[in-house]
Formats: sequence, C-alpha cells, structure tokens
Amino acid sequence: MNDPDGGWRALPVAAPFSLAATCGPVFWVGQRSPRHGWESDALTWVGWERDRAVWRVGRQGNTDRIDITGTAGHGSDAGWGRAVLGTGIAMPAFEDPVIAGLAARYSGLHPYCDGSLFDGIVTAIVGQSISVASAAMTQARLAALYAPPIVLNGRTFRPLPTAEHLAESSVELIRTSGVTWKRAEGIRNAAREMVAGRLPSDASARAMPEEAVAALMKLPLIGRWTAESTLLWGVGAPDAHPTGDVALLRAARLAYDRPEMTLKELDRLAERWRPGRALAARLLWTGLFGPAPEG
Repeated sequence: MNDPDGGWRALPVAAPFSLAATCGPVFWVGQRSPRHGWESDALTWVGWERDRAVWRVGRQGNTDRIDITGTAGHGSDAGWGRAVLGTGIAMPAFEDPVIAGLAARYSGLHPYCDGSLFDGIVTAIVGQSISVASAAMTQARLAALYAPPIVLNGRTFRPLPTAEHLAESSVELIRTSGVTWKRAEGIRNAAREMVAGRLPSDASARAMPEEAVAALMKLPLIGRWTAESTLLWGVGAPDAHPTGDVALLRAARLAYDRPEMTLKELDRLAERWRPGRALAARLLWTGLFGPAPEG
C-alpha cells in the first residue's frame, strides 16, 4: 500500500505516544466502521479534504514518530494528528489511584476522535440507544449515500457525509440509512445549523467546551449525554463526561471492584477526575476492552 505522491512520511510525536493505545476505540468497533480500521499494527482513516474523500494509513515507526501514507495532503498531517490522534493533549496527573494506575498501564494513550464537531454530532445521534456495532453499521449505510468507496486491502471505506451534504438532503433519504424519523430530522437540523454558522467551530468547541455543550443542547434530540459524547468523540475534549453511559459504568465497576456502583455514584466519582474526565473515561474503557493489538 503506497502513497502515489511519494511513499511513507514521518509525523513526529512527543513521547510517550502509543498508537495502539490511542486507537483502542477503532479496534473495539471491529471492521464495521466505514471510516477507520485497525489491522496489522496500522490505523486506516478516511475523511474529507475540502470536497475530496482521502485516506491515510498510519503505523508507529518509532516512539517519536508515526509513519503515514495515503492520498491526503502531506502538509495537513500535523493538523490531522492534533485533531484526530490528540497528539497535543497530554494525560494529566490523576490523584485517583485507580485512574493513575490505568494511566501508567496505558502510557501513551491520547484522545482519538473524529476531529470534527459535526462528525461527533452525527455519530452521537446515530448511536443513541443502540449498540456500538449497530451504530457503526448505520454509519456505513449513511456514508454510502454520499461518498464514493475507497477500497484498501479488500475493505471498503467511506467518510461520513458533511454538514453541507446533509443540510441539502431530504429526511427521507437520511432515513434510508436506518435511523428513526426523529433522528433523521435531528441530523438534518444540526447540519443546517452548522452550515448557517449557528454552532461552534471545531476550534471554539475545543477551547470552550462548556459553551459548546450548552449550544448543542439547544438542538432537538441532543440532551446531556449526546452533547458530552459529541465533545468527547468529536473533538477529543479532555473533560467531557458522558453522564449515563452504561459502558463507562461497566468499566468503572470492573476497575474499582464495585459491582453495585450506580450511574449517580459514577457521576460523583467522576468529579475526582477533573479536569480530565474524558481522558479518565478512555482509560477505563481501555481497561475494559483493551488497546488495539500489536504484533
């Protein structure tokens, strides 16, 4: 697999950085996601570069670099690394001994995310009340409505539709992906708000996450869990807390050896993790599901 524009190039990263630990969420979805995958120690990612669907494959060449190939522009690698791999976000020092232990165990974990607030909105709305596997398959059907296939190593990838795509779409078309009518309406409404400039930009969502959550919660179908999940998975916000997340509760019960823990107790426990609640959640999920495999 070669980049037609010149082969592999290096993306410098500051140690500690572990691509496998960072890409745990990619591995957990398996081969169902239309936009990323983990295979043979490498991340495959697809997205939009202006109006062109592009791809990258990244593998950890050394502790201080990620080797990248693909059709995306070379000059955008560093920005992509910050936006998607969270290369500029360091793990804080946690006083909570359980989280501190996980941080030591998964040293080098950074907040992998969509790199886009709007992608985070779409994935959060699609993922409401369904399993991760079902959400990924719905995303694949939605992506197939708008993007050409990118076939890599026998697997078909597509980026999610842009806000512009969805703002101009009918609810009926969005509905064919398998989402409910209300969710289709919610996705199109969010797209129109984004295109009109009435939602935060990616940069402002990262800089002012609380304001972004408040803005998102004004939209139909977006409550606290969806808004916080949008910030967590959309732009990698370090302190987003997806209150009510059942998988996070499972992970916390295991890590703290408290099988009776409730969601309310989890919310109180999460206060110990500020200002890194989302990073603590990633550590807990990684403790439950594991990092992406190496070797």
